[in-house]
Amino acid sequence: MVLSIDTSRALRTPDQVQSLIQAVFEAAPEDESRSIEWKSAYTDLTSAEASFAISRAILGLANRPVAVAAASFEGVGYVLVGVEPGSLEGQQVPDSAELLNAIHRYTGHGWPYWDARTLTFNDVTVLVVTVEPPRDGDRIALLQKSYQAAKGPMVSEGTIFVRRPGATERASRAELEMLQDRLLSGSEAEGAALGEATRKSELRDIVTDLVQAGNRWADTMQILVMSSTGQEWKQRDWIEWVDTDSGREMTQNAQSVDRNIRKLRLHTGEDSLVLPALEAQRRIRGGKAFAVLHSNGRDSEDDRVSAYQEINAIKSDLVNLELAAIRLLTAAK
Repeated sequence: MVLSIDTSRALRTPDQVQSLIQAVFEAAPEDESRSIEWKSAYTDLTSAEASFAISRAILGLANRPVAVAAASFEGVGYVLVGVEPGSLEGQQVPDSAELLNAIHRYTGHGWPYWDARTLTFNDVTVLVVTVEPPRDGDRIALLQKSYQAAKGPMVSEGTIFVRRPGATERASRAELEMLQDRLLSGSEAEGAALGEATRKSELRDIVTDLVQAGNRWADTMQILVMSSTGQEWKQRDWIEWVDTDSGREMTQNAQSVDRNIRKLRLHTGEDSLVLPALEAQRRIRGGKAFAVLHSNGRDSEDDRVSAYQEINAIKSDLVNLELAAIRLLTAAK
């Protein structure tokens, strides 16, 4: 028999949790799974016996493999006290602060994350403890306080419990290795995420510098074309201009474009970024926009139109580069 409830989503609302209580009441004893543990009523929930038993179940659910937990209830685990298959005794529950303090003796505070609440079902009170899903990178949930039953050996502080199908037991060597892998996989994922964030940040800076330098170069070139109307630049004019602030800045911007393109190609092979950057570089180096300065401005209307077209093409390449970077760097993983 299979527990008669939808396990595809977590049960959060009172109505959903009540349906879980009903499903447990109508279940067969063998239906206890790796997501649900049920217990009969205790005389005193704050007693060492009761709080240890509930804590043990919480720790076991928190120590499940991530993939196994995610297969039911979106990874959430449940401990029900006062209801079992065919039995609905109900559970007398003390003040919430007393209950939490009793259980925290064994689970500790913080991790694992769990919450206890009571619901009324068929006129009796049932305690339902919800244990949040385990995640990659989670610490191993350890017993925080030793427990000595009336009979049997002491359960030492630091003991590791895991939830198996129908039972919560001490972890085996293989299960301990699984828990170590779960912890380390979180570190690896965080490291990979940090590395990717750093790479994107560096790429963003490269593209920003490249686009800004390219646009500054194009703006200066546009001013040169406009101011040269009716003039023809001689070698002396070039020598004088190169030594001006504008000339030095224009040279520096062209060098910045070259430098950032080299960085860009080292960081990525993404064509949507590299190709427009290379095209802008080719146009800047090609000198087509400068051609009008070498001719008589009064007879070079075609050269002047060509120069403006070349400047606009450079700016268009830079816009394409910027848009491609926005799409790539903001894309969801």
